Amino acid sequence: MTDKNFSISSKTWVWLRRGTQIFFFLLFVTLFLKAEYSGQDILRWPVDLFFRFDPLILAAHLLTFSPFIAGLWWALAFVGLTFILGRFFCGWVCPLGTTLDGCRRLLFRPRPDGGVADRWRRGKYYLLIALLASAPFTLNLVGLFDPLSLLYRTLAIVFYPAFNYGVEKAGLVLYRLGPPATYVSEPIYQFLKTTVLPFRGLVYLLPVLTFILFALIVAAERVDRRFWCRALCPLGALYGLVARFSLLRRKPYALCPDCGDCAEACKMGAFGEVGQTPTVPAASPEPPPPTPYSGLGGELEGKTGNSPSPGPPLKKPASHSSAECQLCLKCLAECDQGRVGFTFRRKAPRAPLDLGRRQVVTSLAVGVVAVPLVRLGSLAVRPEEYLIRPPGAQDEAEVLSRCIRCGQCMKVCLTNGIQPVLFEAGLEGLYTPRLIPRMGYCAHSCNLCGQVCPTGAIPMLDLAVKQATVLGTATIDRSRCIPYSEGTGCLVCEEHCPVAPKAITFNTAEVFNSQGEKMPVRLPVVHADRCIGCGHCEHVCPVGGAAAIRVKRSLRVEI
Repeated sequence: MTDKNFSISSKTWVWLRRGTQIFFFLLFVTLFLKAEYSGQDILRWPVDLFFRFDPLILAAHLLTFSPFIAGLWWALAFVGLTFILGRFFCGWVCPLGTTLDGCRRLLFRPRPDGGVADRWRRGKYYLLIALLASAPFTLNLVGLFDPLSLLYRTLAIVFYPAFNYGVEKAGLVLYRLGPPATYVSEPIYQFLKTTVLPFRGLVYLLPVLTFILFALIVAAERVDRRFWCRALCPLGALYGLVARFSLLRRKPYALCPDCGDCAEACKMGAFGEVGQTPTVPAASPEPPPPTPYSGLGGELEGKTGNSPSPGPPLKKPASHSSAECQLCLKCLAECDQGRVGFTFRRKAPRAPLDLGRRQVVTSLAVGVVAVPLVRLGSLAVRPEEYLIRPPGAQDEAEVLSRCIRCGQCMKVCLTNGIQPVLFEAGLEGLYTPRLIPRMGYCAHSCNLCGQVCPTGAIPMLDLAVKQATVLGTATIDRSRCIPYSEGTGCLVCEEHCPVAPKAITFNTAEVFNSQGEKMPVRLPVVHADRCIGCGHCEHVCPVGGAAAIRVKRSLRVEI
């Protein structure tokens, strides 16, 4: 096989990998967009598909002794493929990895790696150990670091609402300009409205914090390629541990004695032991002639080159680590000599993965010690009185131990009422969902949040069961309620109460109005035994600022 044919073949594999990356990224975005009410009570798309294949979420779910969720066991399929193909997920599938590759191309000029990620890449293994060590104590924080949750949460809270806001404002400006601008703008706006724009305008809490965290991950690309994947990602660490035993291995096992191009091309720094910067061997004065090679999956045919040429002794070539390799195949495409390939071999040398016994023990200890430290003085023991959880998620301890902070429930909420928590549930409650009725109530005929939750933190309830589930109890602030404080009639809260019989009724009594006159007024009264705490009354209350009727955590929920 000629060098020309080999070059075309190797570059084809690289383009296939890039095409696969783009396909899975677009699939991720498509499922993200489909997580929305579209006139049907049942979602037709498996919008949580990527989370079903996440072994890190499965591991944390099992270690927290959470109830069985059949959908999560699909993650074992990707674990099995990793035993065969290696850490392919990070290079071929992961949407966050694709996002980082794209951001690097768009935002930063090409430059050599600084070597920081190679020195810190043990960190992802220590983070993984600490997260899994705390899970048996029901402290489940993997969702804060899981790349799928991180990307989905950022899209839901920051970029999707910003995109919708920008399109709406641009469309309004062009509409005011009138023809001929509207001849173009209106068809485009209508197309976007029917395809990618949300059902209603979206506003979420914590957009600045969410954007800063994501921006830091992107900014790290300025230091080293795939810095997040090499040094921090716990899912990548889990796949790396499995990939050490994969059947698909690179040949040759180490850098060629006369060449170091592979080390320069590798964006994962996969040459050398974990925690060490790979050593690029010095080039000999006259490189040996190329050896015929059969492409991907072929074998080296004999030794390369003639007898060593005189010169300084060469350093020991750095070995290839399958735990770090994500099968980007750039070394295959960049090798002008035709020496690099990948083959299936049961018995193949493996680069050592020395994490250090003391460091591993320290990571375990950090995970265990984090449990009381995170919960020390936590409000999760007695949650804030206005911390209302989505339907079926009223057991606070269960929510905190099962939620992966992915943001799917927030994205799919019909009224935009489900919002991320900051510290209202303690440190471990960060980014868990809560219902803020002033922003959006829990629609009586909707159970979408339970349909999309991949771990059952928000259980999938039948609509009839969901409609009877108590989230809290509405209480009236008589100092702000219009009939009580002004002696003027107001029927809004009773009119919008969705339960039957109504949880809000009226008692007629004489009240002084603003002129000091006694007037018979219908005063609203909440029947706690009927109220389910949906927050519809609080959402529509016409009083400015905080509503005159607010939903609090019910005693029936706490008992």
